[in-house]
Amino acid sequence: MNNIINPKEYRKLPITSFITGILSCTIFSFQALQTWVSNYLVTDTARLIFNNCFGITLGIILPIVAIVCGSIDLNRIRKGIHRSKLFKGFDITGIVLGSIIFLIIAVFELGEVIVTKYF
Repeated sequence: MNNIINPKEYRKLPITSFITGILSCTIFSFQALQTWVSNYLVTDTARLIFNNCFGITLGIILPIVAIVCGSIDLNRIRKGIHRSKLFKGFDITGIVLGSIIFLIIAVFELGEVIVTKYF
């Protein structure tokens, strides 16, 4: 077995974590665009499909990808598989941004469910 580790193999996870964390924050900040577009859709069914697809794919999946990729790469750094401090920063940034956006979206969704159910 060859014990030499190729550092190029481990560049994908931290960059994916960093980019998806930033994308989830950017997309969350463009929620006004979602509202504006959905107001011009003709039917309620089209509006419902658009809002659910946009919210689920971009609002939930991107933060989860950022958290998972960052966590996997931080575990690799902790185990000593590779030692890049720059990529450790990318991992931490992706995890933090993904967690914040995921928690904000979860609170909004739970609040919407509670308000519609009890009021």
